[in-house]
Amino acid sequence: MTDLGGMYRAARVRTSALVTADGVDPDLVVAATPEWTVHDVVAHLVGVATDAATGNMAGAPGDEWTAAQVRRGAGKSIAELVDEWGPHAELMEGFLSGADPYSGAGAGVLDIHTHEADLRTAMGLPLEFDEEFLAFAGEWVRRAFRSRVDEAGLSPVELDCDDLSVFRGLFGRRTEAEVCALGWSSDPAPYLDVFFVFGRAPESLGERV
Repeated sequence: MTDLGGMYRAARVRTSALVTADGVDPDLVVAATPEWTVHDVVAHLVGVATDAATGNMAGAPGDEWTAAQVRRGAGKSIAELVDEWGPHAELMEGFLSGADPYSGAGAGVLDIHTHEADLRTAMGLPLEFDEEFLAFAGEWVRRAFRSRVDEAGLSPVELDCDDLSVFRGLFGRRTEAEVCALGWSSDPAPYLDVFFVFGRAPESLGERV
């Protein structure tokens, strides 16, 4: 069985090491989240764990909810934020380890991996996902997309593409042209508005794999 808590923990450990490494610029703008810096992304990730552990989920995952996380972390260093992350994240990881992988709980695991990738790309590093996560992410995203297609009253459509592309695309890390170039079983145009959860990337991120 897929262990969501274990996946989250592994991404947290990697991300913590990434953002506390020597020479990391906390003010570096993260292109995938252009209004956020490296510091802001870390504050968001820590804030998600804090809010989940304390039951502060009103408005999640909306813009105001995430903006409040960034504001709360503004006066702290990245090292301080990472230290704060652990205790709340451990509670969250315990819950995730017992959750249905394809329930809403899976979104938290996708979120941390999304931002880990965003940070690596901003720092000029290649993406690093293990195969177990990518298989989970690809299936989770495809199920979510099929559900959104059904809710919109559209005809079923299939996407024949790799798990990384559909995962990064659904969460707004690909341009419309990049998504249209994937292996659609029919014209993608009617499906684009239900495919992109967080909007289209305005330009290619040029991610390295």
